[in-house]
Amino acid sequence: MSDDVPPSAALPSEVLRYVTEVASVLSGARRDLVGVYVHGSAVLGGFRSERSDVDVLAVVAGPSGEAEQRALGVALADTAVRCPGTGLELSVVTSATAADLGPCAFEVHVRASARERVVVPGAGHAGDHDLVLHCAVCREHAHAVCGPPASEVFGRVSAERVVAAMMSELRWGLDQADPTYAVLNACRALRFAEGGGLCSKVDGGRWYLSRHGGHAAVAAAVAHQLGEGAAPSMPAAIAFVEAARPLLTGAGH
Repeated sequence: MSDDVPPSAALPSEVLRYVTEVASVLSGARRDLVGVYVHGSAVLGGFRSERSDVDVLAVVAGPSGEAEQRALGVALADTAVRCPGTGLELSVVTSATAADLGPCAFEVHVRASARERVVVPGAGHAGDHDLVLHCAVCREHAHAVCGPPASEVFGRVSAERVVAAMMSELRWGLDQADPTYAVLNACRALRFAEGGGLCSKVDGGRWYLSRHGGHAAVAAAVAHQLGEGAAPSMPAAIAFVEAARPLLTGAGH
């Protein structure tokens, strides 16, 4: 296995060990495996085992049938008992999807932990638009556990599409009643809209505090994400996200 970049301080060694196991399962099941890429907080910074998923995108050369997709998903979900974070969040996509998202088709999506086990075959599925942000982050920041550098596998994602995906994430964060996630995701989106690029939720919050001065909800969200305080209230999170929405409308154009 060849790495995109050497293991860095941003990529916890326990995550690398675990995803190497995941890559072994993938390579055993798919002879057309192109690469396995860690993204999310494990490479962007801010990974905390008690609050963070291990986010992985795997790329294969071509599509398979539903039975094969489900079997692969089950085998990958079996590894989650050894996941060093709160769970495994993994999608397998084809090279065509990685290069040009199109309708965001996927082979299989796995969300698994000690408490849940979700395997969604991609056959007949309309697509997963979460892949917009995942692929955008992978192109710029992913660690290749195996395969070529991510920049050679993942195509460019337009700023307009990234902002649209971030707007959808804002709604999801509030719907899931996680005020810390909602506030920090809004900060991350605002940073991107101002030309700051993609970053972790924690770095988005820190950027907002540095750029715009103290804000109680943002400060509380950063502290809570780092395990150092209580989460902001839901009313405060809603107010912050609603104030952010107009600033994102039209961003990226």
